[in-house]
Amino acid sequence: MENAKKTLSYLGVGLLAGALGAAAGLLLAPASGRETRRRVRRRLADERDAMLWKGQRAVENATGYIKQQIKEKSRDLRKAVNA
Repeated sequence: MENAKKTLSYLGVGLLAGALGAAAGLLLAPASGRETRRRVRRRLADERDAMLWKGQRAVENATGYIKQQIKEKSRDLRKAVNA
């Protein structure tokens, strides 16, 4: 119970520090609000595209691995049936 409280305390401090840092960054940003929002939108779009690309690569890799496993297990099963 003591560890849970300590963990929650650290988590709360971390979230508060992050929020304060984000607020300070926005307030002290050298660009206008419009420019900052444009940059954030662009960055989010870039990150979304990167995550989609990585997700597609992961699916392709997983598909290849699964196909290979099916091929190997089918071969092993045929050997066992024919033995």
